[in-house]
Amino acid sequence: MQELLLLLVFISVILLIYSIYLVAFSKRLSMIERLERNVSKDNYYEENSNDKSILSFNISNLNHTLAKLVPHKEFLAKKKYKLAKAAVLMKPEEFLGISFLSGVLAGLLLYYLLNSWFMIVIGFILGFKFPDIILDNIKHRRIKKLNHQLPEALSIVSNGIRAGYSFTQAMTAASKELPSPISDEFKKVIRDNALGKPMEVALLHMSERTEDEDIDMFVTALIIQRQVGGNLTEILDTICNTIRERVRVKGEITTLTAQGKFSAVIVSIMPIAIASIIAILNPTYIGVLFNHTIGIIILAISGIMQVTGIILLRKIVNIDI
Repeated sequence: MQELLLLLVFISVILLIYSIYLVAFSKRLSMIERLERNVSKDNYYEENSNDKSILSFNISNLNHTLAKLVPHKEFLAKKKYKLAKAAVLMKPEEFLGISFLSGVLAGLLLYYLLNSWFMIVIGFILGFKFPDIILDNIKHRRIKKLNHQLPEALSIVSNGIRAGYSFTQAMTAASKELPSPISDEFKKVIRDNALGKPMEVALLHMSERTEDEDIDMFVTALIIQRQVGGNLTEILDTICNTIRERVRVKGEITTLTAQGKFSAVIVSIMPIAIASIIAILNPTYIGVLFNHTIGIIILAISGIMQVTGIILLRKIVNIDI
């Protein structure tokens, strides 16, 4: 039994490493795939179908198989929208495959440490949600970076309009001067407008992708200006100053609430860390919690209280401006 468990853990680790590799190099791999598809013949795969081996197994087949097991297409649509917001170049089927592998690996590891079948379910749920947590973190970091780049971008657009550029030309100049992610968003707006979308619609799509209040304010003011008129440079300068002040106030609040956030992290991690140490040093002692009904009930109540405490602490330290 232990040999089979170790084999499953080994396979899960290999697949997880391969999935991480796909995430890290997805942009380069997708570019190579497009180039190969464009330069290759239409019947390339038919001519070389006999040369395939077991080592040429494509993990996308597994991802599509897992995607078929999902009962609702809305789930994949939401994942696709979430990946787009985080600017992660990955299909929702691939992300689902990584989540599944992460869940299997976490369940097997907890079973190996605590020798309880109940922990397989808990480990799978926690492991399945872990990629979502990472994706949310990537999205929030991108939005935060975008928010800090926005004042400089608006200054460049405003100065470009003063120099005689049109709004589209000024956005093009800003996209070339600034780094990612603000340059990527501006380029998407310009590309959508060049492909036939009205500028107002392209800006609204940018606002939906970023989910940032400052960008919403910028887009709303710009749409109103394009409909009723007004001095665009003065509007952009006012928005730029407002955003700079908001960023400064947010920085001060972050500094003042850093201690509370750190305390929330410590309080959240401490029970899990202590339980993990006891499980490693004396598995039999803590195994009572997972092998008896009363112990499982205590764990469930403790988990609910832990989650409630984390939510309350986050509500206390998160201050909206």
